[in-house]
Amino acid sequence: MIRTIFAASAAILFSVAGQASAQTTQQDRTITDANGFRGVERPGGYEPANPAINGPVTPTTKVDFVPQTLTPSEAFPAPAPRKSYPACTKQRRDECLQRQ
Repeated sequence: MIRTIFAASAAILFSVAGQASAQTTQQDRTITDANGFRGVERPGGYEPANPAINGPVTPTTKVDFVPQTLTPSEAFPAPAPRKSYPACTKQRRDECLQRQ
């Protein structure tokens, strides 16, 4: 019983690791649904392009903290409004209008 659980958990871990490595090699992906919504997925999200610190971190590594000078609205501006929004459905819950 324990061996079965261990084997299943190991298989899940290896499949997740394989998916994570496959996601890092993807290019931009454009998606268009039946309502005409067009979106672009870019892998990486907010991950920096280069590491903040090169090499191993040791207790003697000097780290300079520089506080952010931008306000949240400047750092993450709101998206521009669209000309029209489709009605919300069971499949679509973002960027749509709720029926009243």
